[in-house]
Amino acid sequence: MIPPGEAEKTTALLRDRYTAALMAGDQDEAARVVTDALDRGMDLAAIYLGVLGPALAEVGDAWMRGDLNIADEHLATSITLGAMSRVRDAMRPHERLGASVVVAAVEGEWHAVATRMIADLFAVDGWEVIHLGENTPAEDLAAMARSRSADLVVLSLSHPDRLPAARRTVAILKDLEEAPAVFVGGPGLTAPGDPESLGADLVSSDPLEATRTARELLGLQGERLTIEAHLEALGRRVQELRKARGWSQQRLAAEAGIDRTYLGTVEQGRQNITIKAAIRLADALDRTLPELLGQLPAGR
Repeated sequence: MIPPGEAEKTTALLRDRYTAALMAGDQDEAARVVTDALDRGMDLAAIYLGVLGPALAEVGDAWMRGDLNIADEHLATSITLGAMSRVRDAMRPHERLGASVVVAAVEGEWHAVATRMIADLFAVDGWEVIHLGENTPAEDLAAMARSRSADLVVLSLSHPDRLPAARRTVAILKDLEEAPAVFVGGPGLTAPGDPESLGADLVSSDPLEATRTARELLGLQGERLTIEAHLEALGRRVQELRKARGWSQQRLAAEAGIDRTYLGTVEQGRQNITIKAAIRLADALDRTLPELLGQLPAGR
């Protein structure tokens, strides 16, 4: 595991290298970046969400500007799917949860990388994953969810113009006799965090929020939680309380008398926080220490 203070620098360096490799269509350099990330102990989520995903987004922006053509974009996608396969094969899944999820892009949505990333994140979290990929008709998706008795369906949405298709798909899934939970995520969302607008149980552009919420919604927890899991939960709690006050990280850091970079790693779940720092944060947020720690996960 990368020391907390070096995590952001390492991720940024690898992201820049990987982006340059994709822009140049350099598959060998892209493979070297992935090897470096794995050698440094980065987990799948850190590599996908901190390196590969942002780099591919940069390629998309370059294509939109006319700096790259469609063939360049397709090559970058192909390279990234290969890189994801290497990362996926190197990861050891968590203990099996005994729950299943179907992951698909809504009908008319052709972005394959997003669904593959979501599927892999759920797989390493211990879920049984049925990955259907892009452009999945609503009726066929519902039939698959029904035949597999899926606990959850995750729909990927990259373009706002597919929102009507997503809304229709959610309605069909929710109309099943034993309806699964349904999450919708992706950059195509126009109202993230508002499940009522689509009829879904969760609407979010954050893939990690999807895995966390899925566990909570279905009452799933691992038998033995790692220190990393506790730190991630604490980081989410601090971030939620900070945002509820409308404070920036700089404001909270100043109120608590701690370094802003340190606070950033706490909120990312990458800082083995001291009791002294936790008390300072609790005081700054007008909470007792038990209240600050009160929403941390417990074993099943």
